[in-house]
Amino acid sequence: VPARVRVACHFTLDAAPTAVVTGRLRESGTRRPVDAVTVLAEPVRTPDGTEPPPGRSTTTDADGRFELRDLAPGTWRLVATAPGYRTEEWTVEVADGEAVDVELWLTVDKPWLVGAVGEELEVIGYRLPPEVTARRLEAGEIRTMPGTGGDIVRAVQTAPGVARTPFGTGMLLVRGAPPDATGFYLDGLPLPIVFHFGGLATVLSSDLLEEVQFLPGACGVRHGRHLGGVVDLVTAEHLPERSRGHASLDVFQASLFHEQRVGDHASVTLAARRSYIDAVLGPVVDADPRYSVRLPAFTDGQVRLLRRSDRGSTVQAMLLASDDRFTYAETDPDSATGTSEALVRIGFVKGQLRWRQVLGRGWESELLFMAGPEETRAEYLQDEEAYETVEREDLRVELTRAVPDGGLAGWRFGLDLESARERFAYQVDGIGGLLTFSDDEAGSGLVLRPGAYAELIARRGPVDAIVGLRGDAMVVDRYSASAVDPRLRLRVVAGSTVVGASVGRTSQFPLLRELRTAEEEGGQLGPESAIQAAVRVERPLWADLHLDATVYASWLSDLVVGHDDRFEFTLAPPPMAPYDTGPYANDGTGRSYGLELLLVHRSVRTTASLAATLSRSTRVDRPGQPTTLFEYDQPVILTAMGSHLLAAGWRVGGRFRFTSGNPYTPVANRIYDLDEQAWLPVFDPARTERMPPWWALDLRVDKTWRLRHVELRAYLDVQNATNHRNVELLNFAPDYSETIPVYGLPVLPTWGLEAAW
Repeated sequence: VPARVRVACHFTLDAAPTAVVTGRLRESGTRRPVDAVTVLAEPVRTPDGTEPPPGRSTTTDADGRFELRDLAPGTWRLVATAPGYRTEEWTVEVADGEAVDVELWLTVDKPWLVGAVGEELEVIGYRLPPEVTARRLEAGEIRTMPGTGGDIVRAVQTAPGVARTPFGTGMLLVRGAPPDATGFYLDGLPLPIVFHFGGLATVLSSDLLEEVQFLPGACGVRHGRHLGGVVDLVTAEHLPERSRGHASLDVFQASLFHEQRVGDHASVTLAARRSYIDAVLGPVVDADPRYSVRLPAFTDGQVRLLRRSDRGSTVQAMLLASDDRFTYAETDPDSATGTSEALVRIGFVKGQLRWRQVLGRGWESELLFMAGPEETRAEYLQDEEAYETVEREDLRVELTRAVPDGGLAGWRFGLDLESARERFAYQVDGIGGLLTFSDDEAGSGLVLRPGAYAELIARRGPVDAIVGLRGDAMVVDRYSASAVDPRLRLRVVAGSTVVGASVGRTSQFPLLRELRTAEEEGGQLGPESAIQAAVRVERPLWADLHLDATVYASWLSDLVVGHDDRFEFTLAPPPMAPYDTGPYANDGTGRSYGLELLLVHRSVRTTASLAATLSRSTRVDRPGQPTTLFEYDQPVILTAMGSHLLAAGWRVGGRFRFTSGNPYTPVANRIYDLDEQAWLPVFDPARTERMPPWWALDLRVDKTWRLRHVELRAYLDVQNATNHRNVELLNFAPDYSETIPVYGLPVLPTWGLEAAW
C-alpha cells in the first residue's frame, strides 16, 4: 500500500547559492496536473569540476507545481517518482542567479495505483499468507529485462531452480522434474500451452497480466496434479483510470493492445498478435530448393470485459484463442517429387468467466469457469498423422476468509472439477529417418478429475501455520484412482527477516494413452507422487539489496516408465539412447535436492539480480537398475542480469547465463550384426558423461521518446552476443564410432519498436 511519511530534517547551510528551478508536472495524454509527486534533484557536474553538492527534493502541489531553491550552478538531473507512474528523468542546466522554469510529463504505468497516496486507509484484516516458495514477477519490471523480449512468462525461465531447456524451447524444467510435470494456469484454471512455438512469446498478452506466480514446488493445496512447478498467470482486476493501449513491431511478430474505459465501473480490452517472419522470409526460403524448412507462424487474440461494483465484486468475461502452425518438407520416395510436406498445428479456443464477491465478515467467494476445445495435430508424408483433441470444461469454486485483525484463524475451502473428452491417434512410422516408432495407437474417453481442498491458517504473533489437505481423483470408464495429499507450511516474520518452511505430498495422474496401453498389456497404472520439502529465508542485506535463499528436497515415487519408442507431442528433443521399450509401469523413483540463491538490487534507475542454483537430480527407472542422473540434471546454474536507466530515456542491460551440460550415456562398445548388416551399440549402464557447459551473453539497449500524447520506444536485443557455439544435443555416427554435436543458435539480434498511448 503506497504511503507517505513526513520526516522533519534540519540543515545548516554555510552559503546559499541563488539558482532556482521551478516547474509543473502533467500527465501525458490527459494533460491534467499531477500532485503529491516527489521530485528529486541530483547534481551531475559542476562548472569547476569540484565535488558536487548534495541533492534536494520537493513535492508537487495540487496544481502539479514544484520549486527547488538554492541549487548550485551546473547540471542537475530531475527524477520524478509517484505511485502508478513510470519513473521519469530530465536534465537541466542552471547558472548562478538564474531561475529556470520547466514543464514535465509523466506516463501512467499502473492505473490502479494512481492517486493512492493521500487516501485514508483502514486495515480491517490480512491477506492470506503467500506461498513459502512463491516468486512473483510483475509485468512492468520485466518489460525491459534483457534476453526475454519483454515477455513476462519467458522471464520465469531464468528464475532459480529452473534448468535451461535445449534450444531455449518453451518448456520449464523445475527442480529435477520433467517438462510435463509443470502446470500452466490462467487465474487458477489450467491452460493447454503457455508458449508459442520455440518459446518466442506467451499465448496471452502480458498487458492483461498483473503478475505471474511461479511456484517451484511444495505449494499450498490450491494447486495439485503436478509433480513439478506451477505457473499461474494472474489477470489484472483493476479498472484503468483512462483508456490506454500500444502497438509493437519486432523481427518476429506484431502486436496490438487497447483497453477502453466504459463508464465508471467497466472496461473492454482487445489484444492480438501475429508472427510475420514466415510471410517476410517465406518467399526467400522458397526461392532456394535446398531449403526444406518452413518458418513457424503463430496467432493469438483476447477479448475481455471487466466490471467492478462499488461493493467490491468483480466480474470478468474473456475469450482467448491461440493457433501455431509449422510446416516442413520430408523425404517421401512414394511421391512424384520425392518429398511431401508435413504440418504440425497446436491451437485452442477458450471462454473464461471469473466472479469474485465480497460476502462480509471477512469472507470472500470466487467462481472460475473456463471451457473450450484444444487440438494438437501433425500430418506426415501422405498417409501418416497424429493428433490429440480435447474438449475441456474446468470449474473452480473457492471460499476464503483471511485471518481477521487480532484473530487467530482463517480458512480456505475449494472445489476443483475438470471434465475432458479426449481423443488421440498416433499413426506415424518415423520422422526424417531419425526416429522410428512402435505400433500405431488410437483411443478416446471421457476423463473426470474431481478435486477438493481445505486449508486452515492459524496465526499467533509473528507465526503463521497453514495446514491443508487436498484430495484428487481420476475416473475413466471402469478405471478410477484417487490421491490424498496433506501439506503443512510455516511462516515466521522476525523484523525484516521472513523464514518459511513447507512439506507436503503432491500427486499426478497418468495420461489417457498410458492407461489404455497399460490395460492392453494387462497392467494398471496409479498416480505418481512426490514428497516435497523446502525452507526459505528472505531478508534485506542493506540499502537496496535483498537476499532470497531456499533449500529444497523432493522424493519421487511411482513414476510411469516405459515405451520410450512411442510417438509423443513435445517441444523437447527426442530422448537419447538407450531406450526403455518395456511396458508402462509405476516403477520409477527419483530424488532431487538443491540450494537456490537470489540476490536482487533495486534503485530508482538500476535493477540487477544474481541467481544461483546448486542441485542434483537422480532416477532409478526399474527395480534392480542402477541409479542414474536425470537427463536434464544441471548441477550448476548461474544467471546474472542487470538493467540501468541512463539520461535522455536511454536504458542498457545485459544477461549472462551459465549451466552445466546435460548428462548422457556413452557408447562403451559396438558390434556389427552380419544378418542386419548394421552396427549395434553397447551402452554404459548409466549416464556417466556430460555435454560441455553452456553459456551465453545477451545484451539490450532501448531508447524512449515521450511525446505529448504518445510514447515511443525502440530497442535492440542481442542474444548470444559473443556468438558462442553451445552444444545442445549429441547424435551418434551411423557406426557409433563417434558422437556428433548439434549446436545451438548463433548470435541473434532482434530489434523492435513500440508506440504507447
